[in-house]
Amino acid sequence: MIYAIGPTEVTLLFQSIGIKALIISEEKELRRKIDEISSEAKIIFISEALKAYVSDIKKKYQDLAYPIILLIPMDGESSDIGIEKLKKDVERAIGMALI
Repeated sequence: MIYAIGPTEVTLLFQSIGIKALIISEEKELRRKIDEISSEAKIIFISEALKAYVSDIKKKYQDLAYPIILLIPMDGESSDIGIEKLKKDVERAIGMALI
């Protein structure tokens, strides 16, 4: 299952393409929900707006195959953190860098 988590209603747009969308804006709730869905989730997209809460969460799951946790821009602003992380993850998975 694929999840998208963000702090605003924009996150609900992911439901139109079959991704389970969750609106979460607090760190404690985010941690609880990720722990809850981690056993069934394959990919979790998290809004870059929540990046301050995500570093410890990502460390917890980084050595596991799933869930893959990716930061993506959802609310119009992008810091390119999600894109760089995605490039690194793809490079690690396929053994070569993408331009």
